[in-house]
Amino acid sequence: MTKTKTNSAQAENKVETRSFQAQTNKLLDLMIHSIYTHKEIFLRELLSNASDALDKARFEALTRPEMASHWKIKLIANKDIHTLTIVDNGVGMSYDEVIEHIGTIAKSGSEAYARTLKAQGQGEGAAPDLIGQFGVGFYSAFMVAKRVILETQQQDADHAVRWESAGDGQYQIERIAKLDRGTTITLFLRDKDAPKLDNDDADADDSVANEQDFTDAWELRRLVKKYSDFIAFPITMDVEKWENERDEDGNVKADGKSEQKIVEETLNSMQALWTRQPSQVQAKEYQEFYRHLTRDWEEPSDTLHFHVEGQQEWSALLYVPKRAPFDLFSREPRRGLSLYIKRVFIAEDIKELIPEYFRFVKGVVDSADLPLNVSRETVQQDRMLPLIRKRLTNKLISHFKDLLNKDRAAYEQLWAEFGQCIKEGFHYDASNKDKLADLLLVRTTTQSGLSTLQEVVDRKKEGQDSLYYLTGDKLETLQDAPQLEMFKKRGVEVILLPEPVDEIMVGVLETFAELPLKSASRGDVQDLPEETAAETPPADQDEAYAGLLTRLKALLSDDVQDVKISKRLTDSAVCLVSQEGGVSTQMERMMQAMGQAMPPQKRILELNPLHPAIMALRDLAARDNEDQRLGDFGEMLLDQALLAEGAPLKNPARFARRVADAMASAAAV
Repeated sequence: MTKTKTNSAQAENKVETRSFQAQTNKLLDLMIHSIYTHKEIFLRELLSNASDALDKARFEALTRPEMASHWKIKLIANKDIHTLTIVDNGVGMSYDEVIEHIGTIAKSGSEAYARTLKAQGQGEGAAPDLIGQFGVGFYSAFMVAKRVILETQQQDADHAVRWESAGDGQYQIERIAKLDRGTTITLFLRDKDAPKLDNDDADADDSVANEQDFTDAWELRRLVKKYSDFIAFPITMDVEKWENERDEDGNVKADGKSEQKIVEETLNSMQALWTRQPSQVQAKEYQEFYRHLTRDWEEPSDTLHFHVEGQQEWSALLYVPKRAPFDLFSREPRRGLSLYIKRVFIAEDIKELIPEYFRFVKGVVDSADLPLNVSRETVQQDRMLPLIRKRLTNKLISHFKDLLNKDRAAYEQLWAEFGQCIKEGFHYDASNKDKLADLLLVRTTTQSGLSTLQEVVDRKKEGQDSLYYLTGDKLETLQDAPQLEMFKKRGVEVILLPEPVDEIMVGVLETFAELPLKSASRGDVQDLPEETAAETPPADQDEAYAGLLTRLKALLSDDVQDVKISKRLTDSAVCLVSQEGGVSTQMERMMQAMGQAMPPQKRILELNPLHPAIMALRDLAARDNEDQRLGDFGEMLLDQALLAEGAPLKNPARFARRVADAMASAAAV
């Protein structure tokens, strides 16, 4: 009895494996309405399929000369019955292949063909580079077509095959009389204004009607140029053109008439420059493609073209514009590179291919190995994507460094346009900060032009163990900043950083050539190397100024952290400095500009003990430490320090009034 129950339990727990049952109608509906973002993609998909068929035929023609042909794809638009036909003279398909590849959703004939060649040992070298991946591109036709007819003929078959479907989950297939080799796909386009076909449903939903007219020659030219311009085979279309009558030598007759003729026009350039070796591409070709890619009327300032082989195989053609675009620093600029897969356009502005701080670089990347989503419109997240990004980043950094060393003038022009962007790399890509540091160009207190950080290091004073810098809003303000007076007197070079991003940059960089970066407006300056012996302050200086410092610190306690005697001033009366490790004024302003709540940072007011005004205040405080004028003069000194660095005053009107009163008092003496 027990044994019987055990067997029964084992039978009930048996694991059974079954296949999913696909609802064909639902699956096809998803294919038509949900996978693709733009309906116009259908033409790219059908042209890619035709290109694969031509590639297969051309490959087979290597061993079967009878298949050799003038390979091409032809578009035939018929406005009267509103159809678009795509014709190729590729390999064609047999009856069984049509059922297998067209009658089965997500069955890729190109993928199967490539696997067969690989199994035969022909997967490398002369094997065709096929585009198809998922076997779904054909069904994109139903986004724009209410009915599709496919007719196909193989080289040696004694019949052709006709396939027809309305995209409703069913299709009809039959053998028909022999045709020319290749495949013809006819799309009966959906449109509100299109003539109704015999089998059209009069109550069909017109909401799926196309806004684009895919029988219009200009629209077809645009789509071919956008998506399939670099397919290796000519894509042609018959167009009407007016031509002048010519004589036997081909010259236009002076009295000849102009007549309208049908001319077969090639719509694509077939010139994918990035697939060629750089030595085989002329400068003019690079410039023409740059204009085609960017619509920029100027020539690029720099071009970078290279191929990567090995575990990864891809090509890149990159351009640096001559001038920064107007939206370079806008919140949502157009940035990124255009992505092609085997010469077929996938998408533009792929941000994942290039770091944010190189967003000014334009160009294309063509890779056969990047994983795409089913619609082939976006890139899937994959380990290869960051590898390409890393390789591109390193290549650009290396290229710019070479340009800096070999053509300083050209690099300085590039830096003038895009230097701020490159500085952002210290924030976005701190792992490359040492490499990016070699690309920096800076202004300094001792040089009229731009300098690299290494050049600043090479000029440093003997005994100098830090690199000094000063950040601010304007270069002119920094050049005359009172905080730099002692540095200038002793011949110590200070780097001037007038751009908002500079504060972040130096915070990330921290050191260069093993020398720490130190702010000239922060902390004490006791470690400055001296060219001449510094003046020794009087022994009683601290005692002499103690009363004034104590009084001003009490009067200005709401605005400053401390009031001290300065060791960095030689000419100015006062200046403001930040405490060591504190947040700088520039960083505070930048955070506030970005809407970040940040409490005001109190700084230290430093006084020049040798300035006549400060000495006069010292004497005034010694006579009467409660004199009301000390408060007024103290606020005026603080306002002077703020004005010297370009900062806003707490009360500009009161400052102006006090200056006027002081002038009146001085003039009355």
